[in-house]
Order: sequence, then C-alpha cells, then structure tokens
Amino acid sequence: MKTLFRGALVYDNGIMKKQDVVFDGVSLSTFDGDVTPFSSSAIFDNIAVFPGFCDVHVHFREPGFSYKETMESGSSAAAHGGYTAVLTMPNLKPSPDSTKGVEEQLAAIRRGASIAVIPYGTITKGSQGCELSDMEAIAPMVAAFSDDGRGVQSEEMMLAAMHKAKSLGKMIVAHCEDNSLLRGGYIHDGEYARAHGHRGICSESEWGPIARDVELLKKSGAAYHVCHVSTKESVEIIRRAKAEGVDITCETAPHYLVMDDSDLQEEGRFKMNPPLRSAADREALVEGLKDGTIDM
Repeated sequence: MKTLFRGALVYDNGIMKKQDVVFDGVSLSTFDGDVTPFSSSAIFDNIAVFPGFCDVHVHFREPGFSYKETMESGSSAAAHGGYTAVLTMPNLKPSPDSTKGVEEQLAAIRRGASIAVIPYGTITKGSQGCELSDMEAIAPMVAAFSDDGRGVQSEEMMLAAMHKAKSLGKMIVAHCEDNSLLRGGYIHDGEYARAHGHRGICSESEWGPIARDVELLKKSGAAYHVCHVSTKESVEIIRRAKAEGVDITCETAPHYLVMDDSDLQEEGRFKMNPPLRSAADREALVEGLKDGTIDM
C-alpha cells in the first residue's frame, strides 16, 4: 500500500522544502498526481521527512549486560526514533578487545539488530588502560577504538594508541576523565554541590585530558573524537585545536544543552557522567554547537 505525506516538510541537502511525498514501502518520491486512489488512512498531513539519523554513541549492552539493554530492544528504540545506524560502545563482556570479543558482539547484531549497528573496539585490553587491545586484528571489524566509560590515564599509552590507530586508518574515540581529580565526586563541583553538601566533580577532570590529548595529536597526527563534552573549557580547547588544523571532532548530549546544575534535585535521576555543569558551561555548549566546534 502506498502512503501519501501531503505538504510534508522535506529536509533535502540542508534545505527544508514543502512538497507532497509518496512512500511505496521501499522508497520516497515526490508526488504531484491525483490523491483519489489514496484512502483517508493512507494520507498524512503535518509530517517532517528527514534522512535516517545516525548516533555515534549508544550503549546496547549485549553481550554481557542484557538486563540493561539488548540488541533487539536498543535497535528497536533507535528505529522508532528515526535512527537507521548507530555505533555501539564497548562496555561489554567479553570486552571487544580481540577478534573473539568483537565476534560475540557481531553475532548478537546479526541475531537481534533491526538497523545498521557498527561496534567500537576497545583501545586497551578490558578498557583497563594497561595494555593495548589487539587493535590490528580487530580494526577491520570495528568503526574505531574507544574505552568509553573510562579515560586512558597514561599519556604514554594514549600516544601509543594514537600511533597504532593512525597506522590502521582508524579513529580514537575518547572518554576524557582524569581519575586523580574525581575525589569521590558524583555531581558537578558547583553552587548546588556546595549548597547541599555534596562531593563535586571538577571541570578539569574532563578538559585536562582533552588538552593533554590535543598535544599528543600534534605529535601523532591521529584522528580523534571526544565523547560527551560538558564544559566550557573543553569547547574552547577543541575550538583552538580545530583552528590549528588538529584532526579532532567532538559530541555533546541533549541534556547538557538544555539543563545545568541549577536544575538538580535530590534524586538519583539527575546523576550522570559527566555531570550537568553550570549555566555558563551550558551556554558555551550551545554556542559551540552553533559555530560548528561541536560536530554532533
């Protein structure tokens, strides 16, 4: 059965234009014919039509943690939201640090995914930061290398990873967090934390590793992507690095753009990593998204 989207707002190559569009079950095409053959249940108004979205940072916790998420539930949720491709983070068991580990995830993808799901491999074995993963062997099987959930604490280890990733034509995707600066914190080290007697996570725990890695990128020439940027300093460091020609991209997340630590309440649902930062951080993230410093 064909479906008519009448007067749809169609996103086409950066431009939104209004046109009638018909969907035949496989593809979309513009339509300027007679609507009589369409039943009322096959005509929809006030529809926006976009290309399928891609999310480069999702957690489909299979294998190993299916009580949190499965390939089937995660990919179905993505599809319902208009996402046709996702990249899955490697917080899994077994860790995708070898061909055996990656193959287990690929088997889960073949069994349960309803959209394109492309895995990350880890930077280090078990994401423990002590020894490089089998990067050369898993490179053809993964999108890039990430220890997401854990920062690579050793400068020497990160530099070695960058050199190896560059030789393999792959990107390093970094969770930037200096464990030595966490000090038991669990929300942003800001006004709310001080007013309510909470231990805070300082902004430097994020921007410090980014600044370190920018210098390593200048030495290695690797391609590098920063996960879930949350601080104004991070935005500025990345902005300057891009201006200097460093091969760096970054992402943020929706909650960092619309909330800050003034929205916190005494509830666990406001706890995340990195935490909601200050209003000044939120404003810098919005500006970074607008000027292209933040890529997605």
